[in-house]
Amino acid sequence: MVVMMDQITRAWYGHFIELELYRKVEQSYEDLFCQIMEKLHSHDFQSIKAAGSEGDGKADGYLCSEKTVFQSYAPSSGFVKSKLLKKISNDFHGAKVKWKEQLKKWTFIHNSWEGLPKYAHDLVCKLQEENPNIDIEVWGPGVLKDKALRLPVDSLVDLFGIAPTQADVVSLSHEPVKSLLRAIVNRPAKSTKLGPVSLNKLQFNNLSEDVETLLKAGRTKEALVNDLLSSWPDPLYAEELAEAIRERYKSLAATNNHSDVIFTNLQAFIGGQAAVAAEQVASLAVLSYFFERCDIFEDAPEGWSA
Repeated sequence: MVVMMDQITRAWYGHFIELELYRKVEQSYEDLFCQIMEKLHSHDFQSIKAAGSEGDGKADGYLCSEKTVFQSYAPSSGFVKSKLLKKISNDFHGAKVKWKEQLKKWTFIHNSWEGLPKYAHDLVCKLQEENPNIDIEVWGPGVLKDKALRLPVDSLVDLFGIAPTQADVVSLSHEPVKSLLRAIVNRPAKSTKLGPVSLNKLQFNNLSEDVETLLKAGRTKEALVNDLLSSWPDPLYAEELAEAIRERYKSLAATNNHSDVIFTNLQAFIGGQAAVAAEQVASLAVLSYFFERCDIFEDAPEGWSA
């Protein structure tokens, strides 16, 4: 039976997959690409590994039914014009020699969310004009994310772990939230008043739609967090938690990380990388509660609009 993803599960996996593609470079990026394709196409897709003097045949993967050769390029330090052009040209022409009639389509995989530079697109277009019998495609990480999200839930669990569902959000009780609140690192508190945030905070911080969905899911359970902290034996505990989360945010923001990366690290700090769905949802509830009430992420300035 095929298990369908609900909105929460899809947002969780969408966010996690995007960050995995954002973090991975070089061989680890190629490995993730191959894992996704193997899950998506089963035995029709073959990972290609170097074999001594034969090399890898200028291919990292091959889709048999479509006679497609895949070549991955995910440099850790970004694109350098001369290296990128050489990589595209050498790998394409090398694949033509190695695969001959087995090559009907050639796909270049890269790791830049901004896409290829124009000079690289110009080269790809030139190669296509010179080789009309070979289809040439370029896949960035956005394409890989879309392909990963086509996988059934059991395959996503194998690759990326368990994810919460809408039912997990609805059924969240006080106990997982209480356990999580007790576990957050306790640091000295400052007398900083907790207050509401501007309505544009999500958009101003360039948080993705997936993160927005997860925060909105957590927001539906903020009352549980508020109930627990309102009746907590130590009346200063809510401020202590706020300060701990605030300080963690400051240290992450100082590294100029992508906003979604900061969100994930904050969630991990709170306890959101657990393998138990109830604990994952509890972390969303706590993070949403403090997202609205303390200085994590930036408030949009007055008059700002998306």
